[in-house]
Amino acid sequence: MTQNASYQIIFLGQNGADSAVLQNLINERLSDLGLGNETIRFLRESHHDRRDPRLPTIAVFFGYKGATDSDHPAISSLLQDSLIIITVVSDLTQVSSEIPSSLRHINAVEVPPHSQSFDRLASLALESFRLLRKERRLFISYKRDDSQSLANQLYNALDARGFDVFIDTRSVPPAVDFQSELWHRLSDSDVVVLIDTPDFRKSRWTTEELAQANATNIQILHLLWPGQPEDGESSFSHFHMLVPEDFANWSAPPKSRELKPSVADVICGFAEKLRARAIAARHRYIVDSFCDAAREHGLSPNVQPQRWISVELSSGKELAVVPTIGVPTSDRINYVFDAISGNGGGTAGTWVLYDSRGMLASWSKHLEWLDGYLPARSIKMVSAYDALAKEAK
Repeated sequence: MTQNASYQIIFLGQNGADSAVLQNLINERLSDLGLGNETIRFLRESHHDRRDPRLPTIAVFFGYKGATDSDHPAISSLLQDSLIIITVVSDLTQVSSEIPSSLRHINAVEVPPHSQSFDRLASLALESFRLLRKERRLFISYKRDDSQSLANQLYNALDARGFDVFIDTRSVPPAVDFQSELWHRLSDSDVVVLIDTPDFRKSRWTTEELAQANATNIQILHLLWPGQPEDGESSFSHFHMLVPEDFANWSAPPKSRELKPSVADVICGFAEKLRARAIAARHRYIVDSFCDAAREHGLSPNVQPQRWISVELSSGKELAVVPTIGVPTSDRINYVFDAISGNGGGTAGTWVLYDSRGMLASWSKHLEWLDGYLPARSIKMVSAYDALAKEAK
């Protein structure tokens, strides 16, 4: 049994090799997040009664033909304890034959037999523990005249995988300041899929998008058009070279070319994998910057296992500071407050700390207004130093 675990996952059903693949993939994601393998304890169904009731726990049921409730008595106690149970089927049409009746009300995840495509399943597990945020924001950057069809194809493929995809021709309403909306959505995305065609780098807007992503630690999946060299200025890019054979219609005009479905699927998998790295990099930037500022004021910040920062003030009370990735919303702020206060933290208040670069000015004003009604206070990174100065007095 893993010692000092903060979370638990119970494997149910006929899992075998599938559970081993998923466990390895989750451990890879934890590494990308800067967390050790000991963070999550994995339990088999036969050992479900050994779980620590104090730890956040989810279960994953791997479906199989003829699965019944009587074969899995653990299900009843897990449902009684209101645990999240993720159900996995070979095909969404097989829920009634592969999932016990007590779990059929849960939306299933489709993973074909012998598939290695567990990326979405690993993300769901980490999202359930709030190690990955539930918002799956992704930004497609491209040049319309060069790759419109490919951008649309990737939009549809990523949308089908549950991403909230920003693409300018579909995502910006009429009569809206295009560039301001673009920066705002970019600041709230984790990954940029950048389609680097021969004329892409000549465009002013796409160049600025690239610089903005680099400056805010957003991960870039840099798709290089056949023959296009890597861009040395893309410090956070992960390059993927496309070749003519990757396209279903390479002989068509560039604007109309699309990838083979299997290649598009691989690219979607890469985007999924980069989410954890992006969130880790952005989280680390906020944590490091805040802790440095706190120490300059003579305070001693402590990063807790649940990834929030406690700061003991001269009054003896504790300030709870929660780094937030992307644009804070009222439901995110309220969740943070409930989580911290439920654990006895934040006796001197709770701060939701965020990076405001690229955010719409109207949204900043909205957050200032929310501060007057919500129990947690939102703090921009650029304002954290001065806010700490007041608390240190």
